[in-house]
Amino acid sequence: VEEVTFRPAEGLIARRIAEEGTSDDDNINNDDNNNNNNTELQKAVHGASGSHIVLPGYYAPNHMGLLDYNTSDGRFLFFLPWQGSVIVGTTDKKCEAETLPYPPEDEIQWMLKECEKYLSHNLKVRRSDVLSAWRGWRPLAADPNAPPGGQVSRDHVISTNPDTGVTFIAGGKWTTWREMAQDVLDKVLSENNEYATEDHDNSKGKSKSSPIPKCNTLHLSLHGGKGWSESLPVQVIQKYGIEQTVAEHLVRTYGGRVWEVVELCRPTGKRWPRHGILLSQHFPYIEAEVRFACREYACTIEDILSRRTRLAFLNRDAAEEVIPRVADIMAEELGWSRKTKAEQIRAAREYLASYGGRIPHEDDLEVRLLTHEDAMDVFRDIDTDGSGFLDQQEIKDMATRLGRPLSEEQLKSLFDTMDKDRNGRIDVEEFIDWYNDGAETIFKGGLQRKMTVGGEKWLTTRKKGGGGSFLG
Repeated sequence: VEEVTFRPAEGLIARRIAEEGTSDDDNINNDDNNNNNNTELQKAVHGASGSHIVLPGYYAPNHMGLLDYNTSDGRFLFFLPWQGSVIVGTTDKKCEAETLPYPPEDEIQWMLKECEKYLSHNLKVRRSDVLSAWRGWRPLAADPNAPPGGQVSRDHVISTNPDTGVTFIAGGKWTTWREMAQDVLDKVLSENNEYATEDHDNSKGKSKSSPIPKCNTLHLSLHGGKGWSESLPVQVIQKYGIEQTVAEHLVRTYGGRVWEVVELCRPTGKRWPRHGILLSQHFPYIEAEVRFACREYACTIEDILSRRTRLAFLNRDAAEEVIPRVADIMAEELGWSRKTKAEQIRAAREYLASYGGRIPHEDDLEVRLLTHEDAMDVFRDIDTDGSGFLDQQEIKDMATRLGRPLSEEQLKSLFDTMDKDRNGRIDVEEFIDWYNDGAETIFKGGLQRKMTVGGEKWLTTRKKGGGGSFLG
């Protein structure tokens, strides 16, 4: 099937067939099971997801990151500068692959708490610092044609069905796609005797086999490789009057094809920069990139926001703000009707809603965990006398303010649960432990709902603005 038009590819004749599968292609090995023996074959690919959050760039140096292999639950965690921001991610968990990248709130909370270990004591990461969050799926591949008990691999696996002769490659990742192509082509070519031809040496009356051909991907330049040079951003700036960070981004992204993009730039109407209208004020993506992407088979707003640019991954709110303008440009380029344009906008917003952001999804409030900064904000709101400890009267007063007054019996039971050391007062650590213990109470439910609805702050002794509230 031709992937853009979805028309059948007719008239193809092949000596050998190779197919590739990812984390959604669980039945890739069954697809070529045409031997009619009704044998149930094992899955070639299983899914595993890894969660990621993006924080503001000031949380890490521009050219330095770290890998923590001794986290609280034994998983790896990486903390790296990325596209002007900081990306934090963890190793994957086995699970079924899903279409949308919805990140579990407990994973976000766990990463935030782990991040605090790397920061100065006077710098606390807040829940509202999460600019975007998502899950990515990795295919874990296993060779179903191998003997039972074979292990799954985080690398790619190549195997040939002994009945059909079809070779498939499964697993791998985006960053190794050329290596994958090389490995599978080399395997197919080496197994096909038709490629080993005989050359006759008439002088000696002998024949010899020519070398089996190899994949030549290492000798091929990617699109944009031709015409690239280190001075290319300067050339773009000098010719088109484009802002430096934009020019550098364009050259990194398109290489020598940058001229095709900047030819589509429209004047900004300013003295500087003269060309390159930004999609979003704080990111280097420009409107000309949307036009160029449409001419390179981009058909959806989602594609522009997540793959042709990285805006959805970098900042969900910024991506949502540019949807109307992206829709206008795509409608102009692709001739969308009003109905099509409205449907594209709806689909893009639905897609972005599957990302995490500054405010947890309403469905995730029950798994909301307190970071240290969040805890101090909530704790100070309850600690009306500023003593640094909570007493029974302050707990009772807060319950009343939340609209969930407690009886004397309920108050005593709640306070005893929170007061671990039985000294008649509750410190911050006891408060955090109580909140994060997973047990549901009327008082805790009131805190969760009242202090997170709409992301608004529930403050009594402090004004709005600055610092973090229950949501950071």
